[in-house]
Amino acid sequence: MTGKATVIGANGFVGSHLTAKLLSLGFEVYCPEKGDSAVYTQPLGHLFYCAGITADFRSRPYDVVEAHTSYISRLLQHADFESLLYLSTTRLYQHAASTNEEANLTVNSNHREDIYALSKLLGESVCLCSNRAKVRVARLSNVVGDDFRSSNFIYSVMKDIMARDTVTLQSTLDSEKDYVLIQDVVVALIHIALSGKQFIYNIASGVNLTNKQLFDAWKEVRQFQYRISPSAVRFYFEPIKIVKMRNEFGYHPSPCLPVIQQLITKDPHP
Repeated sequence: MTGKATVIGANGFVGSHLTAKLLSLGFEVYCPEKGDSAVYTQPLGHLFYCAGITADFRSRPYDVVEAHTSYISRLLQHADFESLLYLSTTRLYQHAASTNEEANLTVNSNHREDIYALSKLLGESVCLCSNRAKVRVARLSNVVGDDFRSSNFIYSVMKDIMARDTVTLQSTLDSEKDYVLIQDVVVALIHIALSGKQFIYNIASGVNLTNKQLFDAWKEVRQFQYRISPSAVRFYFEPIKIVKMRNEFGYHPSPCLPVIQQLITKDPHP
C-alpha cells in the first residue's frame, strides 16, 4: 500500500499504533500537532480522526466538546482529504435496546456523564450531514494493549495490583465488557478508510469478558489479593454486534484474555 495518510491524535494509544501500522504498509504519514493550521493548506490523503478525551472527560467539558465535535466540524468544512474516518465509541449503546449500528440511542443532557456520549454523537452527526464523500465512523469498544498511560478501568485495576499486590474492586465480579486488541483495531480502521461501504462500523470482539474471568486469569500468573467494595455495582453492556465488519472485511478478532493476562506481568513504567 502507498499513499498519504494523516492521523489526528497520533500521540494517543490508538493513534500511535495506527501511525506505526500505516508506516509499515508504506504510507507517507502526517501527524499534525494540536493547533497546526497546516491541516487546512495541504492534501491530507486518508484522514484518521483519533483525537478524544477519555477517562478524565468529566472534569474537562470544554476540551471534550472541542475534541469530539468542534475540531472535526472545522476539518469537514475546510480540509482537503481523500477519505475521513472519525473514531467514536460503543459506549453509545449503554442505554440502547440493540448494539447494531442503526440502533436508536438514548442520552440525557440532565446527566453530567452523558457529555461524552452527546459530544461523540454530535461528531458523528456532523460527519453524516457534511455530505462529503468517503466520510465514515468507527465505534470502538474497550481497546487493550500495552497502554499503562491509561486510567481506564482495566489499567487502573492492574496498576493497583502491581503497586500493592492488592485491589479493591468497585464493580462486581459478574460485571462484563467487550474488549478488543489494538492490533485488530488498527487493521480494521485501515480497511474501513480505504474501502468501507457503510457509514458506521462497530469495532469490537463481539464477546464480553467478566471481571471474574479477568481476575482468574491474572491469578494464574501473579499472586495478589482483592476484595469487593460493599458499594460495588454491576456494569453490563450487551455484546457488541460486529456483523458488518465480518461480512464486509472477513473480520475475526483475536481472543483478548491471553493478552490481558500477560499484561499484568509487564513493567508499567519501562
